[in-house]
Amino acid sequence: FGSMRHCGFWLLTASLDAHAARPTPTVCQGRMLMGVDYYPEQWDISEMKMDIQAIKNDLGADFVRIGEFMWHELEPSDGVFNFTLLDVVIDTLEEAGVEVMLGTPTATMPAWLAKKHPEVMTQGPDSADGLAAAAVQFGGRRQYSFNSETYLKYALRIVTQLADRYGRRKAVAIWQVDNELGHENSDLDFSDNSLHGWRRWLKHKFGGRIERLNEDWGTTFWSVTYNDFEEVPLPKYTMPGTPAHTNENFRSNMSPGMLLDYRRFRKDSVTAFANHQVDLLKNKVDGCITTNAPGGEWSKAVDHNDVFASMDFPAYDNYPVWGGSLAPTSPADVALSLDMVRGWAPNSSTGWMVAEQLIGAQGHDIIGYTPRPQQIVAWSASTLLHGAVGLAFFRYRAAVFGQEEFCYGILDHATPRGSGRKWKEAKDVFGVARDHKSIWLTPLRPRVALLYHSDNIFAWQAQPQSTAFDFATEASRLYSPFWRNGASVDVISMERLVNSSAEEIIGQYRVVVLPAPLIVHRADIIVPLLSAFAELGGSVWIGFRSDIKDERSQMRRKASRLAELAGVFVEEIESLNTPTSYNLTGVAKQLGEGTASATVWREGLRILNGTNTSAIWAYNDGFFGAQGFAAVTRRTTAAGGELIYVATGIDYEALVPLASASLAQQNVEHAGMSSSSQIEQMIRADSTGARWRIAINHGAIVGTLAGGGELQPYEVRITPVKEEIDSSWSWLESIF
Repeated sequence: FGSMRHCGFWLLTASLDAHAARPTPTVCQGRMLMGVDYYPEQWDISEMKMDIQAIKNDLGADFVRIGEFMWHELEPSDGVFNFTLLDVVIDTLEEAGVEVMLGTPTATMPAWLAKKHPEVMTQGPDSADGLAAAAVQFGGRRQYSFNSETYLKYALRIVTQLADRYGRRKAVAIWQVDNELGHENSDLDFSDNSLHGWRRWLKHKFGGRIERLNEDWGTTFWSVTYNDFEEVPLPKYTMPGTPAHTNENFRSNMSPGMLLDYRRFRKDSVTAFANHQVDLLKNKVDGCITTNAPGGEWSKAVDHNDVFASMDFPAYDNYPVWGGSLAPTSPADVALSLDMVRGWAPNSSTGWMVAEQLIGAQGHDIIGYTPRPQQIVAWSASTLLHGAVGLAFFRYRAAVFGQEEFCYGILDHATPRGSGRKWKEAKDVFGVARDHKSIWLTPLRPRVALLYHSDNIFAWQAQPQSTAFDFATEASRLYSPFWRNGASVDVISMERLVNSSAEEIIGQYRVVVLPAPLIVHRADIIVPLLSAFAELGGSVWIGFRSDIKDERSQMRRKASRLAELAGVFVEEIESLNTPTSYNLTGVAKQLGEGTASATVWREGLRILNGTNTSAIWAYNDGFFGAQGFAAVTRRTTAAGGELIYVATGIDYEALVPLASASLAQQNVEHAGMSSSSQIEQMIRADSTGARWRIAINHGAIVGTLAGGGELQPYEVRITPVKEEIDSSWSWLESIF
């Protein structure tokens, strides 16, 4: 391996430092790219030319995605390389005028590497339910430890070979690093590699001072004080121990501070592994660099804001259904994920892409819901609506062997090329993308932002506090009311606001929402910013359990600063474990009327005197209700701002009127509310400034649009917006 220095803590920290600057390649900008995922190593070479001709000339694809699982094909034994197949594939694609998205094959190691170096394998957690440090066996994917110095050396060697061979090929337009980093529990690792990396990470964080670690983790509790970093274990199973709940990715009864730091360490380990490849590629390739993020971001010890920070644009695998799914993920939750992906972009002008858009039934062993006719068109159009400028269908043809032989593609196993319902639907999607590219290539300018931070999410992962808690659900609870109103929403890390002034923030956003902000990142900056934002006339929405912990995951001894901003004091709390629920009563005309349910968690709010705060929803039971506690409140400011505090897991729909009022008060353009939560609507501008109303029916029944008109099941409709519909646009234009 020559003189590569990938040892000690350098393995992690060197790739988290600043990266060599490289302008975003022009191939990444200003165009739509439609393609398919194609696995040439899984088919007889005699079929390839006919496949590529059909992909290009009939289907109309711009690119194919290949290579991410080809390591053994390319390096059949240690140090022996064979690029014959890949050469033929890329040559044939280039001749046909088809571009290539080439994956580095490091997600699946070859058997000879696993045999020669079994120590590179990751290891599962200890737990009370039988996962006793389960060693991952060769034969699947994602088996390696992100902290293995040995594995990194082999990975960088094969990536170097690929980059040297294909890096300057014009046809290779996009490079994909690995595959679904941190997916399938690979973010967590309890191997010796992880242990050694963990201790080095801790020494670096605490400046080599073990007393600082003890203070942050509160190790005097239960007498778990450490004298040396070599005494610190991984957070494995300990007494008292119980099996993990369904909303926990693993269970350990170690210190909450330790559990938070462990997830921070895992996040940094995943990012560092990716960055080593990115830094190598930047010096050797002309194409764009990305990776394909999997779903379930907020249940992992990963932060894709970090992962994509050194790349050219984000890519995402969009699966509204998967094996065992009884029904698709709700349109609002899919939209939330897509907006989050857009928020990962280091440069908002580049957009993002879907690396895998499912087009058929999916599952490894248990198969889920089959997409209905035209439903794929609706799902794909939604990705474009939320900022995607590229899309590849997973997959061109269903595999006839292997773990994913039940993942159906554009072509099923026996479907002839150029035929079948899904072939036509894929072409329909490509048509929607190209016919309206002036819309899709124009960046969104949302005036609503949902703010989150990985530290807060990791703290919730370690201590869900309710068996009903899920951070994604709480994010959706505050996102969905604005989505229902047809508003465009940015979903971004709170980190992006740290260096901004309140004036700068209100120049971009009029509404910000903070779901379940247990830990407020850089609270010394963020809390005053939010206060100033509201005083300038902005709208702030705050979820329950706000600001009760500091960034060490220790409980704060003062009242929540966010609750105080909202004009309330949290008098009582209660965890509403599944299936507990309580009834609420609406007490504000138009904003909160009728009844609603409270689940997950509840706080009893006492309104502070002299704060111009009023109740919107109230408890009506014999405990919280008898004491007159509010469940949702609204405080107004002199400049027309407001602070909404949502103290419980209230029904999503109950917050829709309140979101409508916030949007109207803030003069935020939005498409309006349709008859059904299956209908998605948004207004987008094109490159000329003209505005378009996009409506998508994700449901199986006819729906009614905001403003009237029917939308057929799975229909996508794009119509120009007439000036008289919304006179606020000229005001918004002046802001931009």
